[in-house]
Amino acid sequence: MPRLTRCLRLRRVFLLAAATTLTAGAIPALAQACTVANTTTTQAFKQFGDTASYTLAPSGSFESGTTGWSLGGASVKSGNESYFVNSTSDSHSLVVPPTSQPISPPICVNSSMPTFRFVARQVSGSWSEMNINVLWTDSSGVAHVTTAGGLGPSTSWGPTPVYNLAAMLGPLFEPGSTLSVRIQFVPASGGGAIAIDDLYVDPYRSS
Repeated sequence: MPRLTRCLRLRRVFLLAAATTLTAGAIPALAQACTVANTTTTQAFKQFGDTASYTLAPSGSFESGTTGWSLGGASVKSGNESYFVNSTSDSHSLVVPPTSQPISPPICVNSSMPTFRFVARQVSGSWSEMNINVLWTDSSGVAHVTTAGGLGPSTSWGPTPVYNLAAMLGPLFEPGSTLSVRIQFVPASGGGAIAIDDLYVDPYRSS
């Protein structure tokens, strides 16, 4: 089958995943009550024209293990991007093969946390694509998967698009409420492996 036809079919399949509702047993249940931590922020993507302040997601740099992550076949490997290197030990990333679907630890969000993004690159194969999903549970305990967007990285490290978070879940937020979410990385079957690193969340409402 020509590559173009295959990729178009994959994109159609990916789009059908958006706003999909799963049964509560299909993914881990997420607590509805959580506390948004006061964490240190940085303009991590300023060199790319993004002046928003971000905070690193739990175990989001993959330098201190993968506590809280569900790896699903992904693994931490040597080699990482050079944009956010903070020490000589900052040298790892998460490699996501097409047979895996890693999921981040729970991230507590509210309506003031509009976006998230990370850095990525293709590490094998002639092409690669990935969907980025947000997993959340409604007030009835039903688990949902909402697709935040797609990714087709190059073979060089680079920042991903800015993915919507709070606005996408806006109707769920009452004044002062929070929601526990997890971010899932779903590579296209048949594509190459993708390395991801430095998962950041914007903790401030966009102006």
